[in-house]
Amino acid sequence: MKSSEVVQIFKSAIESTKENGIEKVSIEDLEAYSARLEATVNESPEGVNAGEANMEKYRADLNAWITARQHQYEHNLEMLRSVITIGQSALKSALLINGGAAVAVLAFLGRLFTGESVSISIGSLSLALLQFVWGVLAAAIAAGATYFSQAGYAGEFGSWSQRVGLGGHMVAVSGVFAAYVFFAVGAWQAYSAMNFG
Repeated sequence: MKSSEVVQIFKSAIESTKENGIEKVSIEDLEAYSARLEATVNESPEGVNAGEANMEKYRADLNAWITARQHQYEHNLEMLRSVITIGQSALKSALLINGGAAVAVLAFLGRLFTGESVSISIGSLSLALLQFVWGVLAAAIAAGATYFSQAGYAGEFGSWSQRVGLGGHMVAVSGVFAAYVFFAVGAWQAYSAMNFG
């Protein structure tokens, strides 16, 4: 801050005090005022107008805020990408394990009908196959629900967009979870059929 500005601030303080009808100022009040004036002087660089210093401080604060917002945006974007990638992996895994298990059971059943007699409960094995097929269906429904979820969050359904997005999201998560449950039940039924006849 320029020294002429300090003198001008001091003079204007004296004038406003006079206008308010105050003729005497205590030493304590004068000390408190000088401390505030000194703090103001210390906040602005030497030889720079107070207005310019305030504007530079505002610009610096604004740039810091913009940078922080940009970092937050990039962080949120990366988190969204990672969630989408993980969701796709879970969906593919559910589809793959159920589909692979269904094909394996079908191949095993085909081998049973063409080969020697084995003491395996074909009915229990068929139930295991049915569980794997339901798992594939649940994974396929989850894959379709992800489309509705993304379209809803993108605002493609008007006033219903958020509800459709959230509903699609819940159906997709539930479908993947159900596919894993179907796989677990089918695997247990296949194990039981092969070990307990």
